[in-house]
Amino acid sequence: MPNRSWLTIPEKRASRYVLAYGSNLSLERMKRRCPSCKVVGTAELPGYRLLFKKSMTGAYATIEQDANWTVPVVVYRISAADELRLDRFEGCPAYYYKREFMLSVKRTNGRKTRELCAAYIMHEYRTLAKPGMDYFRLLDTGYAQYGFDLNVLDEGLAASIGRKEAEDYIQTYLSQEAIQGSEE
Repeated sequence: MPNRSWLTIPEKRASRYVLAYGSNLSLERMKRRCPSCKVVGTAELPGYRLLFKKSMTGAYATIEQDANWTVPVVVYRISAADELRLDRFEGCPAYYYKREFMLSVKRTNGRKTRELCAAYIMHEYRTLAKPGMDYFRLLDTGYAQYGFDLNVLDEGLAASIGRKEAEDYIQTYLSQEAIQGSEE
């Protein structure tokens, strides 16, 4: 019998907490992927850093272990049906796998609770790469919306493509944002 340990089969449960650190920071996008999703709050994922890696259609955010970093995340509650939809969207298990973390969640009502949360993580063998500007804008907007430290995003970019290239990329990005802002 073949080994099927790579299969990710959700347990029978009504809902699950999932972490967003990439384009899923956008509630609008997340609602298209998971219609029942609700923002529960935010958390910090210690011992991980943000990176960008190549997939079939571009370069996307992922996280990898690094004791010197912490990644800010949005915590959503999604239904079991939405989890299956999100698995398909994320390409789980082909491109991303899921890992669970017990985290202290700062809920939208200000209370803190400990919750078991799942994160989608791109397979480590994927190569580091430069994200597209539109994708980076989604993350930058999400970081600003939730009050996350932009240094985590900028350093994730630098670790993925090199400091000099990241500085040039961010300068180009900020110039484009300034032009777009003046046109509105």
